[in-house]
Amino acid sequence: MRAAVMYGKEDVRIEEAPEPKIDSDQILVRVRACGICPVDIRVYTGENIWVTLPAVGISGHEVSGVVEAVGENVFNLRVGDRVAGVINRSCGLCKYCIMGRDNLCSNVQRFRPKYFGFGEYVAAYPEKMMKFGGDISFEEAAFTEPLAACVNGIMKMDIRPGEYVGVVGVGQIGLMHVQLAKLRGAEVVAFDMLDERLEIAGKLGADHVVNVASGDAVKQALEVSGGEGLDHVITAIGGREAIELGLNILGKAGTLNIFASTHPHTEIHIDPNIIHYRELVVTGSFSGSKKDIRTALRLIERRMIDVKSLITHRLPLERIVEGFRIHAEKRGLKVMITP
Repeated sequence: MRAAVMYGKEDVRIEEAPEPKIDSDQILVRVRACGICPVDIRVYTGENIWVTLPAVGISGHEVSGVVEAVGENVFNLRVGDRVAGVINRSCGLCKYCIMGRDNLCSNVQRFRPKYFGFGEYVAAYPEKMMKFGGDISFEEAAFTEPLAACVNGIMKMDIRPGEYVGVVGVGQIGLMHVQLAKLRGAEVVAFDMLDERLEIAGKLGADHVVNVASGDAVKQALEVSGGEGLDHVITAIGGREAIELGLNILGKAGTLNIFASTHPHTEIHIDPNIIHYRELVVTGSFSGSKKDIRTALRLIERRMIDVKSLITHRLPLERIVEGFRIHAEKRGLKVMITP
């Protein structure tokens, strides 16, 4: 099979690789679409190479495709099913899996796939790969994994109709959060430094947009909310500035969800009295559980979340390095690779 193989920092080659062999509890998926994620960029640039080199499929994990073969112990999927989701699995036995928070599984590294999604085939576990209907495209279905993470993030905040929700950073992830917050009945304020992204946020439901590079974002947040500050804020972009802005635009009893990780690692500087006197809640969210994956796929199938509008580039496997550069340089939103 053809696959993108990473040998080192910014060293990716399109090569022939052996087709992955599946175990009795795995499925073989013919990959039809795989989205580029910020995690993939950090692997490509060498900032965070967590895969074993040479890495077949690099680190692609936003996968959709068709089931080509099933192991003898797989009973929930059949050959020919269109599937999307997460290709690895959780153990089901640790404290966090038992709590229903399998996205935090203590043993997830035991089930890391040998091959990843930037290739023609991938071996996946069926627990988090879910069948979807024929009304949506493979490209749309490939958003299941990142949207599941957003579902997890939005559910960390008890958003009630009419409350003010701020989304700091409206790239592809932030724009999904904007839509999810609207589904919860919120009045949404989008914050970013790029006017073109703020324009898209407005089209996808944001009630107010704030360019943090051209004015006092805290002042504007207060004006929007009648001087009280926002009820909830989610940081959909990493970095100290985003987190500190999130805290400063929150009103009393507000919730800050640190959704995006920060690279390189940094420290934030906050006055703890802000949290104390305002009774703020600061939380985080990471990835999505099986329940979140199911919810995400349903939202996409019913077109309750518009993911198609987030795709700005569609590239063949041979142009994957170009796709990485487009993403890293913020020249688009979602870059979709079609092996």
